[in-house]
Amino acid sequence: MEVDILEEKGKKMKFLLKDSKPQFANALRRTMIGKVPTMAVEEVDFINNTSGLFDEIIAHRIGMIPWSFPEDEYRTREKCECESEEGCPNCTVEMVLKKEREAFVKAKHIKPTDKKVEPENPGILIIKLLDGQELELEAKGVLGTGKEHAKFQAASASYKFLPEIKINGEEVDNIEEVASVAPEKVKDAEGVIEADEDIVYAMNKTVDIEEGDEIEYTEDDNSFIFTVESVSGLEPRYIVKEAVRIIKEEAEELENAL
Repeated sequence: MEVDILEEKGKKMKFLLKDSKPQFANALRRTMIGKVPTMAVEEVDFINNTSGLFDEIIAHRIGMIPWSFPEDEYRTREKCECESEEGCPNCTVEMVLKKEREAFVKAKHIKPTDKKVEPENPGILIIKLLDGQELELEAKGVLGTGKEHAKFQAASASYKFLPEIKINGEEVDNIEEVASVAPEKVKDAEGVIEADEDIVYAMNKTVDIEEGDEIEYTEDDNSFIFTVESVSGLEPRYIVKEAVRIIKEEAEELENAL
């Protein structure tokens, strides 16, 4: 098994997984989406709310805010040694929010006790207060996984088989770019297909092709192009590594059980 990074920019990452199996590729995808722990607000205690929105609506908005946090300093409540429903500093972050008068209340106005914990997007709007209105609350941030609730989802992840394209028997260099513009009749063809006017029109800007050229489009079902985009406070590279660690840990648990 081999991994090649194709693109890594901001919260998005593309990589090629070689010499693997569809079963592992799908397990990796599902683990990145549903099993990598992230931080979100789980409990909100309202002290005063004279705004135009109900407590439940505000709590929901706050709960959907993604947070960046030091991954090695926090654990889920299920794995925390405190074994408490209230949590402890190792599994729970206390937060406060107090705002009054006319103002736009945003994620940056929520103040965690741990300064290393920050909203991934400080500008997320929670509510607009009018003159004379007030919002004061206390909240608790915890770790959770996407299979528990969408607010804990770490990333959006997908994959596709690595395409293989030959024109007149020779492989093209920019395979992914050519595959993205190849018409469906090229992809659906079983074996070699002769390029017609429509195929040339669709593909000639990405590869040297003329009418009558022979095209063969296949897919390598042991190599996969992954696209991972973080929707949490975690970096894509960390999400991939953590997903692999989780798969390995679960495999070892199964082996011991057997």
